[in-house]
Amino acid sequence: MAATPPPLLQVDHLQVAYRTRRGTVKAVEDASLLLAEGEAVGIVGESGSGKSTVARSLLGLLPRDVGKVVGGHIAIGGRDVTNFGEKDWETIRGNPIAMVFQDPLSFLNPVMRIGKQIAESVKRHDPDANVAHRVEELLDLVKLPASARFAYAHQLSGGMRQRVLLAIALGCRPRLLVADEPTTALDVTTQAEIMALLRDLQKKLHMGLLMISHDLGTIAAACERIYVMYAGRTIEWGPTSRVFGSPAHPYTTGLLKASRADRDENHRFVTIGGNVPNLAEAIVGCPFAPRCDHAFDKCRQAMPDAFMNAPDQLARCWKLQ
Repeated sequence: MAATPPPLLQVDHLQVAYRTRRGTVKAVEDASLLLAEGEAVGIVGESGSGKSTVARSLLGLLPRDVGKVVGGHIAIGGRDVTNFGEKDWETIRGNPIAMVFQDPLSFLNPVMRIGKQIAESVKRHDPDANVAHRVEELLDLVKLPASARFAYAHQLSGGMRQRVLLAIALGCRPRLLVADEPTTALDVTTQAEIMALLRDLQKKLHMGLLMISHDLGTIAAACERIYVMYAGRTIEWGPTSRVFGSPAHPYTTGLLKASRADRDENHRFVTIGGNVPNLAEAIVGCPFAPRCDHAFDKCRQAMPDAFMNAPDQLARCWKLQ
């Protein structure tokens, strides 16, 4: 019997800390996730929940001398990368794992033509390729005209620049693409176009996709499974349809109501009351307890393990015990 291949990505109880002038901030306290070959998985949560920190940890892109993985493990294709140094990270960035960021203008070289920037990616990761042909192929793949290779970043629209970042990432032939808020700065129509393109590319190339977003609609359209993060912890996960259709954690319920623009008995838009916790301070119990209408004494005393709400759907909430 053939051995079962390892997950394309496996994160176990990840902890990430940032050093600041006021002390250490635990940006990620306990994050875990799995992603199989060719699978699309999403991470959602409010700003400050730790989503982007997890994403950057996967490629060794935490701020040098400021951010550090202090606990847990990260494995890519079965290879433990948790304690990689800079030279080690360079061997896996681009292939097998690449990343697309939310602000392409900050990551594209303003004085280099687009075609040359895509060509650099091809030369580094596919040195035997016909570079000119491959650049044309990549522009076509992300639905940009061939003439775009002569343009500079400032001459393109936001949506076109995002497509260029995709072309650069795909030039590395990644097995896993991490997309960190790839549509945040775009108008609604362009957002829909970029998401449709990502879904199409993921299926066409049988590429794993890890989508980071605070937009639940974006995740619902693109991802088969979802992880919900709060205060640096994964607190609910499972198939997207099940988590969104029957949320088990009160925080997930609050996110869904807010995203749907539900109204309360006073006809006001539903929001999650209270404030996000200060991650520079020690948190006892469930971090969502001060904002939760269902919290009881046990919630304030200890963080629960994961309880099953339905097949393949788990949540860290005492009410499921």
